[in-house]
Amino acid sequence: MKRRILFDTLKTQKNIFYARIGTELISSLLVVAAAWETASVVNLVFIEGRGSAETAPDLTVLFLCLLFTALLRMPKARLERRLSDAARLSCRKKLHAALLAERHDVSGLLTLALERVDALDQYFRTVLPTAISFAVLVPLILIVAAILDPLSALLFLATLPIAPFLLYLIGRATRRASERQWDEMSRLTSGFGELIRAAMTLKIFRRSEAEGKHLARMSRSFSEASLRVLRLAFISSFALELITTLSIALIAVSIGLRLVEGMMDFWTAFFVLILAPLFYQPLREGGIAFHAAMEAKTAEEALRPYLSRTVPADGAQSRVLSPPALAASELTYRYPLTEEAVLTHLSIIFPAGKRTVLAGASGTGKTTLLTLLAGLAAPTEGSVRITDGAGAAHAFDLATLSENTKCALVSYVPQEPHIFAATLAENVTLWQENRSPEDAAAALEGAALGDFLRALPQRLDTPLGAGGHPLSAGQRHRLGIARALCAARPVVLLDEPTAGLDAETEERVLQSLTAFAHRRTLIVSSHRPAVMAWADEIITLGGET
Repeated sequence: MKRRILFDTLKTQKNIFYARIGTELISSLLVVAAAWETASVVNLVFIEGRGSAETAPDLTVLFLCLLFTALLRMPKARLERRLSDAARLSCRKKLHAALLAERHDVSGLLTLALERVDALDQYFRTVLPTAISFAVLVPLILIVAAILDPLSALLFLATLPIAPFLLYLIGRATRRASERQWDEMSRLTSGFGELIRAAMTLKIFRRSEAEGKHLARMSRSFSEASLRVLRLAFISSFALELITTLSIALIAVSIGLRLVEGMMDFWTAFFVLILAPLFYQPLREGGIAFHAAMEAKTAEEALRPYLSRTVPADGAQSRVLSPPALAASELTYRYPLTEEAVLTHLSIIFPAGKRTVLAGASGTGKTTLLTLLAGLAAPTEGSVRITDGAGAAHAFDLATLSENTKCALVSYVPQEPHIFAATLAENVTLWQENRSPEDAAAALEGAALGDFLRALPQRLDTPLGAGGHPLSAGQRHRLGIARALCAARPVVLLDEPTAGLDAETEERVLQSLTAFAHRRTLIVSSHRPAVMAWADEIITLGGET
């Protein structure tokens, strides 16, 4: 599982990866060619006494080599950015899918989705370029040196393993320090978020000053953890620089002695001497890459519990007739990082075209079951199957359906529907191109929001969300119902849709849902007596059906 994200991205983005290796190979050849021409120009001018006319061809080639080497940096950086963007986008999609239906600390989620995912960029901007350079440039220089001066090549080879061995020794301490730094950052983020949310309460109970001091202590702890990581980074970088400098000096002394003794010519000696710093350059960069890899690896380990969720492949089974029935078979579900199961070996059949109500005490898993039926979370064990009523031959596992199919099949209205910073019409239609303003108005009418709509000066163009028209809790609930009515999908899942509504409004909403339920499968979580009386079937979690 080590560096799984890096290797998975390289597998899925093979063409970009191969292109990056190709640019590195061309760049390495140009670097060696530039060293060759530099040695040739110096040899022609200072040893053979040639003039500018005779050295002009070599100078031209040298200029072109240096020019194209510099120009290749842009495609290299662009390819690395594409790999990084692909990896981070994939991680955020998986993270979103895994967390959408689950309750977590918001501050912790922000650290995961932002800092932790962005830390993976180090894999592709620092670690991967250094690894490719080490795999391409180092062997190329070693081969060239072996052809021209076998003794120098032997010294290259003998001093090569020292730096990786040193990094291995430093590795454990660096990893522990990096983990402490991330832990301190998570605590600081969570603490600051809690302080902002509880500012009024702290002010009332005169605890704001004490909490401010506590936040300052967490900030100092994070600073100290960061400095520990930097200290290790400086020490390892110094050690690498010392080792590579001594190695280059050893090779230079060897070349100088043999040059004085007449055992090699000046051009060969100077060319190999130019190659020596280039040979050790990836090792020098290895110190930075090593600490970047430790940081990225620590971030990956924090993300791993949330990325292990199986995401169905696009293009899976897409043809499901309506109204479908849903069957939960041996469902077990545990939230990430917890041992206790919310649902255990649950088997239920939700008949097609019926209004089924899920009842039960709080904590029995009603909301969790709805999110599993919607495909927003994957069961730890068991499966959810969809059938069109024609028997087992027409039953499909929900996990095999493509995302587009699930979106066209299921509407899910949570207890607290999200309000977007958009117009009322856009909040109802959710930007579906095949839904008109008339459809949005009809859906609002069905959700008992017709009077609310007519009272708005801008009607459907009224802005909602941040800075927009405020909504009460009941209006937010009904807006979620309006979205389901407007989408008109075969399966509709409603989580406490009438919570907080008065009896008259609840009756109007249930009447609309009765008309809407024709040739549709409705599954509703509720404990309200009116909803129980409205249901065709009642399933009690933790009790009798």
